[in-house]
Amino acid sequence: MGWRLSDRALADQVRAAGASCQIVPVPLGIAGPLRRTMALTDAVEALAAVRAARGVSAGATIFSSVTAALLQRPRAPHAIRFDTTASLSRPGVGGAWQRRRESRVLAEADLLLPLSEAAAAAASAVAGHSVASRQVVLPPPVARAGEPAPDAPEAIAYAANPEKRGLDLLCRAWAIAAPPGARLVVGGIERDEALRWLKRVGVPEPAGVEWAGAVERPRWLALVAGARVFVNASRFEDWGHAQMEALGAGTPLATVPTPGPNVALAPARELAPALVAPAADPEALAAALGTGLAMNAAARSAYAAGAQRLLAPYDEQALRALVAEEVLPKLL
Repeated sequence: MGWRLSDRALADQVRAAGASCQIVPVPLGIAGPLRRTMALTDAVEALAAVRAARGVSAGATIFSSVTAALLQRPRAPHAIRFDTTASLSRPGVGGAWQRRRESRVLAEADLLLPLSEAAAAAASAVAGHSVASRQVVLPPPVARAGEPAPDAPEAIAYAANPEKRGLDLLCRAWAIAAPPGARLVVGGIERDEALRWLKRVGVPEPAGVEWAGAVERPRWLALVAGARVFVNASRFEDWGHAQMEALGAGTPLATVPTPGPNVALAPARELAPALVAPAADPEALAAALGTGLAMNAAARSAYAAGAQRLLAPYDEQALRALVAEEVLPKLL
């Protein structure tokens, strides 16, 4: 979902600058079920991206991930937009071919559009510091606070990928910290899938959890805005879209110190250090969660004001100007 939102936002920014733009979807087809290992997943997705790009005629192409660009041979100017690099997110044997191919792909791109400074630094380390002059850090815009849902829960979390999102850690922490009768809404995953995964890792379903599955975006943002705290237990974050949406809504973020190009971690620490657990374990996250739930109205208001200040670089108008002045002139 984060990628789709980011692609739509970039397409709108390009059009606002006076250029035409088409989003090309990448269907996986019958090869989709082969995505059982890291190496196979990236091979399937990279080949699907090659098929999707065939026949596309454009003055320039933007690939919205390193994976989508790994096997491309573009004839027109092209950019690669990415939240992370294989050097960071594909460790071990399963990421060997991706890391080897990545350095050349990044070095040959006309323009690199990392979503964060951390991703930009990783690209320079992979492809050489000469690519620094061809990089423009272009994050997606962060939605600002909307009208809170009247039925919003005490806590809310996102767990579309239960392993990556640390659903086991989230449930253990909630079982420790949840006040009697409190509700935790978990988006992005249906109850049956969540319970199957929890059973596999030996974690019981805690009381008070509501599995929301896929939620329409306006409804999701309203739930986030109305919750007392957003809980994050992710094991790795390529950017941190769900957490940044929570900060944009002014909702206190209780989180583990998730590694990766996680742009939400620094503002979370600056706004309320006690809400950032010192370690990724249930007791530490439960303590941060309990602190967030206990924040009074004045503390929550100060948190929201501080978050708006820190999220100024993610303002839609500022990003539209960046695309018009820095991105398109280097591609078209």
